[in-house]
Amino acid sequence: ARWDSSCGNGRSRIEDMKLRLTVVAVFCACWLNGQQTAPQPEGPTIPKLTDVNQDILNLVIHDQWDRGMDMFGGRTVRRADAPSGDRIRKNDEERQQAARKLVDAGKLQSGKDFFYAALIFQHSFEGPNLILAHALAATAAAKGEASGRWLTASSFDRYLWSLKQPQVFGTQFSQMGGGWPMEPYDRTALSDGVRALWCVVPLKAQEQILEDARSGRTLSSTGIPDCH
Repeated sequence: ARWDSSCGNGRSRIEDMKLRLTVVAVFCACWLNGQQTAPQPEGPTIPKLTDVNQDILNLVIHDQWDRGMDMFGGRTVRRADAPSGDRIRKNDEERQQAARKLVDAGKLQSGKDFFYAALIFQHSFEGPNLILAHALAATAAAKGEASGRWLTASSFDRYLWSLKQPQVFGTQFSQMGGGWPMEPYDRTALSDGVRALWCVVPLKAQEQILEDARSGRTLSSTGIPDCH
């Protein structure tokens, strides 16, 4: 009997075509799955940190969540149930009362504890709360929390503004009246060298941040990246 090579090759080509179609189908399915946006979690990311008081951690996480930030999830959040400005201020007051109880009871120990508490009190318009934010941030810095250095400067500037006095580091921008003004600002009170000690960018960089903001770009931080 004679082997018909043409029939064998025909079957081989058909099987090869089936295999290729299967591979293409699997690739398409994987690609489509990759294009689907994963649903965002309904609440903020809450990590388990061994060096942070859990109560102050929960307070600062929700402080940031009210402002559209998933603090430990590394994302901004657009919520259908986003609180109004009045609701945020009310929540801030409640968080500040809870944080003050932790401070008074000596529940804060680590540099991160004091930094997170300072951040909560920084979101205030009242002088006494801003003084406390400044003291807590300075304590965080003294305990080795590098982020506390910039917050120490920022809380001081914010306190000066609460007294209607010029800021001196250059960490504050106002949303009032448009244009993101930094005034009142005494730019000669401190040198850029002193600003750097507290992780604040120099005047030239502040001017660029201001120019970018006025051009419609996102308002950048005045903190020096990775400042230690």
